[in-house]
Amino acid sequence: MIIDLRNCNHSLPDAVKTCSGGFLGNDYILHSLSNAYHAESTITVGNLDNGYYSIEAWFQNSGGQNACYLAAGGDDNNRRMTALPVSHEWRKLTIRGIPVKSGKCTITLFSDANPGNWCKLCNVRLIKDDKPFEFLKGGDVSELLRVEDHGGKYYYKGEERDCLEILKEAGFNIVRIRLYNAPGNPEFSPSNRLNPHGYQNPAHTLELARRAKQHGFQILLSFHYSDYWTNGLSQFKPHEWENLEFKSLVKALYDFTYDFMKKMLEQDTLPEYVSIGNEIQGGICYPEGSVSNWPQLAELLNAGHDAVKAVSPSSRVILHLDGATDYNKYENFFGNCEFYNVRYDIIGTSYYPFWSQKCVEDLRIFCDYVSARFDKDIIVMETGYNWNPTASDGQPGQLENNGPVQYPSTPEGQKNFMLELFNAIKCVRGGRCIGDIYWDPIMIAVPGLGWEEGKRNGVDNTTLFDFKGEALPVLDVYKYNT
Repeated sequence: MIIDLRNCNHSLPDAVKTCSGGFLGNDYILHSLSNAYHAESTITVGNLDNGYYSIEAWFQNSGGQNACYLAAGGDDNNRRMTALPVSHEWRKLTIRGIPVKSGKCTITLFSDANPGNWCKLCNVRLIKDDKPFEFLKGGDVSELLRVEDHGGKYYYKGEERDCLEILKEAGFNIVRIRLYNAPGNPEFSPSNRLNPHGYQNPAHTLELARRAKQHGFQILLSFHYSDYWTNGLSQFKPHEWENLEFKSLVKALYDFTYDFMKKMLEQDTLPEYVSIGNEIQGGICYPEGSVSNWPQLAELLNAGHDAVKAVSPSSRVILHLDGATDYNKYENFFGNCEFYNVRYDIIGTSYYPFWSQKCVEDLRIFCDYVSARFDKDIIVMETGYNWNPTASDGQPGQLENNGPVQYPSTPEGQKNFMLELFNAIKCVRGGRCIGDIYWDPIMIAVPGLGWEEGKRNGVDNTTLFDFKGEALPVLDVYKYNT
């Protein structure tokens, strides 16, 4: 194992060549370690003003290590870290929100490596920016109760464990929970195409929220305003709202949002983040709330926002679209939000290499632009990567491949993709991309369990657990990114 921190390679990008080869632009250098499989280089920088700092560095990394990360902090309890992705080219690395409270910062490069692994780090800069930063890392666990009731079990290193416990210990700090109005109602279509037991209805959502809070998670609550799956092509109104006049529809949406938020408040599980709709690039509650009628869509979105804030002013409201890297889509939608004075806090985006056919660096550039253009934080609301070429039934899954991403459809490939994605998110200018929510991390292969009643499971090869419910190596990515 070779860690070289002293000399910059001449192939560095032009923007880096002006930096000195030393650490922090002076004589501070992390000691070089060679032929070490378990290596840790540390330096403590003193005489610092207290506050928040960030670190920028350039790295190369062979990958293949059990763990490889750069960490920094005033003490072990306040360390922030970023794991190094695979890169044979020089690439930027960022750690944000490093707290310094006693005038010093300890910086550590750690590697638990295998024979033949290597990494290089240089041009490390410690920057006082006084910007706290919380990196949100989690996933959608909405199907958990249904998976468990169908006999699904989760394991960590062969030991059966509670799924949420495994995720929490791995480093998850937030879970997404989606809410339908009356799913599974046998009297109405398309509600009757979902399971008949009402999973993801208000009662089940409250139960899952209680469990999530008991494990210490933040909650991202997604109102779908439907009895069925919603996305850009499918925004069916709840059957109880079908025949309402528009003003009554607005009131129904407000009341449903307000009433459920009150229930969340009463059981002490208020969500820190709330999404008004799911992938709403075409609008919500069709046809009245379609983007073909922006004044009405704006009124519905504001009703949802206002109902959330009436109960929980601190909850941050998200508007979530699909198609990350589609600049025109985001310019049109959020440009109309500006024009019609739609109230919201955060832009949500879905990023799947398969659907977008764009690489991780394209996503970073897109997030730079969108967050600056609309002066909003942005969060990756959905992302997924197949760790096996097919689902458990041998048929293609929802993600038939991983687009232009170069890693293979293997557990190690999934881990390397997420390492690259997390690093890119942290490199978005100003820390304006605040995190990533994986979809679907927990809908594992269970006999008889599918998208809808009697249908197959199309995502059991993109979960964070294998076909037998064993935790995959990708969970290390959550552990070593804080």
